[in-house]
Amino acid sequence: MAFTLIINPGSSSKKFALYSGRTLLLEAYVERSAGGYEMCTAISGEQQKCDLLNRDEYNGSLGQFLDGAIKRELLADYDDVTRVALRVVAPGTYFQEHRLIDEEYLRKLEALSNVAPLHIPHLLQEIKATRQILPQTKLVGVSDSAFHANMPDITRRYSIPESDAKQFDIYHFGYHGLSVASVLARADTVAREPLRKVIVCHIGSGVSITAVKNGRSVDTTMGYAPGSGLPMGTRAGDLPTGALLSLMQQKNLKPADALVYLQTNSGLMSLAGESDLRILLEQRSKGYTKATAAIDTFIYHLQKAIGGYMATLGGVEAIVLTATASQRSPMLRQLLIEPLAPLGIILDKEKNDAAINQEAVISTDGSPIKVLVIKTREAEEILKNSELFR
Repeated sequence: MAFTLIINPGSSSKKFALYSGRTLLLEAYVERSAGGYEMCTAISGEQQKCDLLNRDEYNGSLGQFLDGAIKRELLADYDDVTRVALRVVAPGTYFQEHRLIDEEYLRKLEALSNVAPLHIPHLLQEIKATRQILPQTKLVGVSDSAFHANMPDITRRYSIPESDAKQFDIYHFGYHGLSVASVLARADTVAREPLRKVIVCHIGSGVSITAVKNGRSVDTTMGYAPGSGLPMGTRAGDLPTGALLSLMQQKNLKPADALVYLQTNSGLMSLAGESDLRILLEQRSKGYTKATAAIDTFIYHLQKAIGGYMATLGGVEAIVLTATASQRSPMLRQLLIEPLAPLGIILDKEKNDAAINQEAVISTDGSPIKVLVIKTREAEEILKNSELFR
């Protein structure tokens, strides 16, 4: 029997999933917790079990996941895994395609480590661990930006000389494409009607908003690299070039230093001294001034993007909220959606409060624009795209 292992290394967490064909057998989510790290594992359809991990155990969590699958008799041994598919977040036209991971792929990936320091080093670490544990298994890199590969030229191009854009491969690539594709696949069902014009808000430690028309990406807030766009947990998002150049000059920052500054010391962390939206929302509810200001700034930029994409699409039929912060927090959804009522986006407070980690329509029955909460299923998208490589 053929088994596929899915690895999704994010900027502040990682996820594993084991499939037999299209059937999910076992999944795990590993993230920071108050005690260090936490690994929550669940057999499909059963209650998850969470264990605290130290740093070394976090780094070795792939082996723990596979050992858990063997202990549960889902696998006989490691050799049962015939394909490993990994989510790849990396800038470049080359990485807008799903590809087998070979030596050329790794060289190109390593060369971009400094451009996406929150993603590529973690990905390379997982590839290394996979090669050690499963040395004969086929590795597939599934692109997180492939969904945006056919964006119109007016959104894909930057206003720099075309010769430089081609030579240095500087384009608007976009990310969270696997997440967007996964929720779009179920949006019509949740909405109970066909949707043509949709805005998808992926709100987790990474944040992006995507405008979609007839299933195609029209524009998305993340641009060349995954640190661009909206403010995020530790990422500044878009910063005016003049301000960046001034910072580099005043602080004597080299390009690599500037990237670290913008992606690890900025965003919500710089505004409130905390990057976790759960903690910041709790602090805001208690009246903490910095947390309140940080959340208000964050919400403002999200609303600004939503309004802009409504204009881009010429109207919208639904707003889809996805990823961990959207799925877990009615408070965050309320802060984001309630002020948009004049635009025809009207939240139903009771529906919103009831929708915790479940898929639902949370707008009023009479709202001209529907608001949907849909769980992102990136693992399923990764699996589907990895099947191109048998």
